[in-house]
Amino acid sequence: MNPYAISIFYILWIFLGNFILLNLFLAILLDSFLEEDEESDESSEEKEERLRRKRMLAKNKKFRLDKNKVFMGTNLKDKTAIING
Repeated sequence: MNPYAISIFYILWIFLGNFILLNLFLAILLDSFLEEDEESDESSEEKEERLRRKRMLAKNKKFRLDKNKVFMGTNLKDKTAIING
């Protein structure tokens, strides 16, 4: 085979591969921008509901962490009174 034809083939192969990878990267980037636009289109009621759920989950998490808290120190009687109510 002609060495010039082989080198042209590999050069074209590299350019074509880079072109495909660039298009793939741009498609992923464009898709992420479109998803952000869809999220910004949600109504204020949906945003409020999402924030309310997020706050409720954070409150429940704090309650669970406080419930499982172990008290250590010199005032153990006072702290057990707090836990027992």
